[in-house]
Amino acid sequence: MFDNAVGRTTVAKNADGTERTVYWRGYPGVAGIDPQQVLDGPTPQQGYDAGQTMITEIKAALSEELRLQWAPVADKGSSPFHRPIENHYGGESLLVNVNGPESQSITVPQTWEEKQRAISIIEEVARRYGFDAPAIDGLESWSAEDRIRDLGGLTPDQQVIVSGVALGRAGQWLAFRFQDLSKDATGTFTERLRPPEGAQWQMNTMALSYGANGLLAAEDRNEFESRMKSFHGLIPPAPLES
Repeated sequence: MFDNAVGRTTVAKNADGTERTVYWRGYPGVAGIDPQQVLDGPTPQQGYDAGQTMITEIKAALSEELRLQWAPVADKGSSPFHRPIENHYGGESLLVNVNGPESQSITVPQTWEEKQRAISIIEEVARRYGFDAPAIDGLESWSAEDRIRDLGGLTPDQQVIVSGVALGRAGQWLAFRFQDLSKDATGTFTERLRPPEGAQWQMNTMALSYGANGLLAAEDRNEFESRMKSFHGLIPPAPLES
C-alpha cells in the first residue's frame, strides 16, 4: 500500500571501508520516532488504556475546578488501532497507529485566564504520565488573513479555535482544542461548525484526545528488533513528503 519503488536511500560504509546503499523503505519504525523509545514504550493497547485513564483524570479535574460537564463519547464502537502505516521513507512500518475517541465538554471556558488554567490542569495530570508540557500550536508561518479565516483571530485570546498538544515518549500525544463561539463576531464559525442533524458534536466545547504515531505490538517485537539491526548506528534521512 505504501511501497515506493526506491524510497529514501543513504550510503553507509562497511567495516572494510567499502560502501553500501541503505534502502530505508525497509525501516520497521516511523521517521521521527526514536526506535529505543518504541522498544521501551507501551504496546498499542497499553498506551491506549493509559491514555484514556489520563483523559478521565483530566476531565475530572476540569469538572471540579472549572465546572465543565462532558458529553457522551462518540465512536466508542470503532477501533482506535490502525495498521499498516507508512514509515515515511517509502515503505511500510511494523508499528501501530493509535487514535482514541475525542472527549468533548458541553460548555467551554470563555475567558483567556480560564483557558490558561485549563491548559495548566492538563499539564499537571499529563506530566504524571510522562508527557511534556502542553503547547499551543505554533502559527508563526500563518498569515494574518489565514489566522482570521481559519481560527477567528490573530492571537489565542481572540480566536474561536485554539488547539495544542502535549507530547509523550514513543510518538504519543495528547491533543486539546477550545472551540469558543462567543469569539465569533461575524457568525462565520457558527455556521461552519454546525453539526449535521443527529450528530453528537458540541459547538462550544473543550475537546481532548489521545493518540500515538506508532507503538509496537508485542507479537511484532522480535521482527522489529531483527530488522532494526540493518539501520543500527545510521543517521536517518529526511522523511519523504506526504
